Parts: sequence; C-alpha cells; structure tokens
Amino acid sequence: MSIKKKIKIFNTISIKKLSVILNIDPIKIINICNSLGIIVTSDYILNKDLIELILDEFGYKVEFIQDNINTNNIKFNGKYKRPPIVTIVGHVNHGKTSLLEFIRNINMRYKEYGNITQHIDIFNVKLKNKHSITFIDTPGHESFITLRNRALKISDIVLIIISSNSGIMEQTLECINNARSLRLPIIFVFSKIDKKNSNINKIKEELSNINILVKDWGGEYITQEVSVKNGYGIDLLIEKILKVAKTINLYTDLNVPCKGTIIESSLDKNKGFIVKILIEKGILKLGDHIISGIYYGNIKKIYNDKKNYKKVYPSIPVNVIGFNGAPLSGDSFNILDDEKKMKLISNQRLLLINKDKIKYISKNINNKNILNIILKCDVNGSVDVISDQINKLSIDNDISINIIKKSVGNITSSDILLANISKSIIIGFNIKININKKKPNKSIGNIYIFKIIYDIIDFLKNIISNKKKPNIIILGKAKVIEIFNINNKKIFGCILLNGIINKNYKIKILRENNVIYDGEILSIKRFNNDLIEINKKGYNFGIIIKSFDKIKINDIITCYNI
Repeated sequence: MSIKKKIKIFNTISIKKLSVILNIDPIKIINICNSLGIIVTSDYILNKDLIELILDEFGYKVEFIQDNINTNNIKFNGKYKRPPIVTIVGHVNHGKTSLLEFIRNINMRYKEYGNITQHIDIFNVKLKNKHSITFIDTPGHESFITLRNRALKISDIVLIIISSNSGIMEQTLECINNARSLRLPIIFVFSKIDKKNSNINKIKEELSNINILVKDWGGEYITQEVSVKNGYGIDLLIEKILKVAKTINLYTDLNVPCKGTIIESSLDKNKGFIVKILIEKGILKLGDHIISGIYYGNIKKIYNDKKNYKKVYPSIPVNVIGFNGAPLSGDSFNILDDEKKMKLISNQRLLLINKDKIKYISKNINNKNILNIILKCDVNGSVDVISDQINKLSIDNDISINIIKKSVGNITSSDILLANISKSIIIGFNIKININKKKPNKSIGNIYIFKIIYDIIDFLKNIISNKKKPNIIILGKAKVIEIFNINNKKIFGCILLNGIINKNYKIKILRENNVIYDGEILSIKRFNNDLIEINKKGYNFGIIIKSFDKIKINDIITCYNI
C-alpha cells in the first residue's frame, strides 16, 4: 500500500494556484471538476471538500492551515448604498470601448496598440443626477475569456453589446452563457444602429432561438439601441442601468475591515508597483496595511485620473502605491491592523507556493519535450491571459510548455541570468529591456518582445511545430558515382564520403540539396559480398534502394537515425 505525501494548504485556493503548488497543468484539475458536473475556469476558488478530493486523486494527504485572515464572523449592518458595478462585454469590434468613450467623454483607444483592447479598464462616472456608475471595459477577442470572467464575478449588471449590423457572434454567446450562469441582470445593447445594414429584428430573432426573449417581444430582457456617432439612446441606457440597480441589493458595510479585489498591477520605474483595486466593503485609507496573496505593504498613495484620495468608499476603483510586488489580478485584498501579522501571512503563503518550484526546474532543464519560458508583461492581467493561452498550447501538443517565471515589469539582468541557467526563452509583452533597449518584435538572443498577444501565440506555435520535428542524427554520407543494370535491378555504385552507411537505418537521397527520396536500403554489396554496413571513408560499394530507382550520378545518399 503506497503512503500518501502530506501537503499543507489553506482552506480555499484557486485552481491556478493549486496547479502551481502541484506542478501540474490546470486543465487536469479542471477536468476533475468537470467530471463532477462543476464547470470551472482556472480562476475558480476551490473549497475544502474539492481540495481534499483533488489532492487525493494526485496522491496527497491534505492538512488544512489557517490563513489568519478571518472576516466571516463580522456582522454587517449594510447601511451604505454603493454605486452599481456594470461590466461591458461582447464580441470583438462590436463597439464596447466606443460606447464607454462616449459615456466618459474621453478617448481610451490611445492606450491600446493597434486599437485592440487587451486589458481591463475600470472607472467611475459621475452622472448629472448625483448618481454614479462604475464601468468595467473588457476585451472582446476569444483569447481574453479569463479577463471577461474575472470582471463578471465582481459585477452587479452586465451590458452585452451586439453590433446591429453583425448579430450574435461566438464571444457574444460565451458572454451570455457566463452572465446567465452567474445570475446577473443583463441589458442587451444594440450598437451601430446608424449603419445602413443594421437589422435589430434579426438579432432579436437570434436571441429568441437561444431562449432569450426581449421585452418588446413579450420577454423579460431589457434592450437599448445606441449610436455613438450621434449619441442616440445613450441617456436612455443610463436610465435603464439605474432602474435595474434599484432592484439589486447594493448596500454594504463601512464599519468593517476593508476588503476588495485586485483589478490590475503594473510596475512604474519611478513610482514602483501601481495596483488598481476595487473596494467591496469597508473604507480604504492612506497608511493602511494591505495584503494580497504573497504581496503586502503600507498604502502611500491613493489616486485615479481625477484626484488623490485620503480615503475611498466601496465600488470606487482607485490606484494604490505601497505594495512590495505586483498582486495577481482577480485576487482579493485585505486590510490588517497588524504589520507583523501581515508579513507572517505573506511568508506562509510564499513557502507553500515555492515548495517544489526549484526542484521542478532542475528536473526538467534538459528535457527536449519541454519549452521553458520566462514571461514578462506590462500588467498582471496580460500575464494571466498569456499564461492561459500558453497552457492551452501545452495541453493540445506533445510539447510541454513550462512557465518558470511570470511577472510584470521590464526584462532585467536577473531574468536573463535565470533564462541562461534554465535554458528558457524570454517572452516580453508591451515592455522593454532595461539593459539593452531594442525595437519590438526583434530577437535578442533568446529574448522576444511583442505588442499584440495573438502574435505571441503564433510565435510559440511555430516553435512547438519545429520541436515536434524528429531529431535527426546524420550517421554518414555517400555519393553516387556509377549506375548498373543487373537482372533488371538498378544497383547504384557509391563512394563513402564520411561516417557509415548501414542497412538497418533509413536514408534520404538529395539532389542539389533537395530531398528526392526518404526511405530504406534493400541491400549493400561490396565485391559480391552482402554487407550490413560500410564504415571506411573512400570505400566503393553498391546499394539497392527499396521502391526507388530514379537516382542520378552525383546524388548524395544520407544515412540517418531518429
């Protein structure tokens, strides 16, 4: 009977973090959950029962440890009414960002390379009636499902944008299904109605085909037609959002320790780590001790694009400075009253995460079926999206892709040193090389920098394709110098140029460096003797090729092994 390995772990943990601790692909954990009828992504938070079941599957006996952050016993009064959090989702190029530009009256597209939204953006809009709404803008491309799902989990209301001249697309369906599974109120927004080929009835019919009936067709789902070209319908859309918000419990507590979600993290060479957060309950104040995952610090600055704050209330997104690293997007943060306790919790978490990492790297350093990668990005959201896409590549191929380090910030000398030690390539997204600045998309040794996420995936697919090609070892070469016809068989007279020609190995025949045949030897003869191998340079011999006789003088025969 095998003895199970013991592992210490917290009462709750995400699939992504558990996969790091176990050094396995997240998809293996996801498949176990799916087999139990639980549809999850890598961000899904596992409870104690699921953790025990999964660890048992992988041969571990679990010991749960306290995280020392417990807010579950605090009673909430729920007297403060916070602004609603509204996430905008939909297929790529259906007008999500343009709509928010109009509402916010600011051009956000300058932030994104090639006018493609590749990050989450979040901001609070003050309205004329003294109300406010917090909006979350999300990317529409299929690669960004992690970012969209993360945004939906902290949302009160979902706006699903459907271009009236395109209709329901693949990511539209994904967003509808995810919003419905989370039981979130949905408002369908039909954009670009100023287009000549706009067809609203067609979209409503497509929605009815998936059991979604809009209000003017006798159903329950609210809709609104809009045009950012002339502003049509946008005021009505705001009114409908506020009307739906009145039906939701938006009350929260202020007199409790502050808690919320990490939206995004980045590194600024002058300011340090900038972390965008959204408060769920409590009040965030300057000087607070804040912790998220393994990262912590004292808040030195709170601000957004409009002003600096001394304190911030729930549902208001702000940037904070003071963390000692870049917390992961989607992680929760807590405010603690004890700095020593904060550091102790961070160290406990760090020990768990790093337990087997160095051992894993050294074990797999020379494995030809593993591609080691160091991933450096502008923000943590990009790290997560690219990591997920890379994990999918690894699952779909025989080549295992191992991300040995992923973080925000420019590429440094320590990254290059780690790459050399671990035989890794460095992938950079929207960042620079501190030690030697070069143009984007140019290789510097084993460093590659990109500005569009899809280009990274195409680049890695190409590497995987090349790695999957057989590793050919050339055993020897011979040159055809004569051709004989004996008993209706062609025998090719050759001279050994180097190495060996062996009957038991495969051969390629090259003519002017082009392969004209890849196959087998039927026989090798020298002075009427049948031989297995010719192994002396300069020897003459005859060879018969299986199922091929179109050889010419000066063709090169290469003997090889895989």
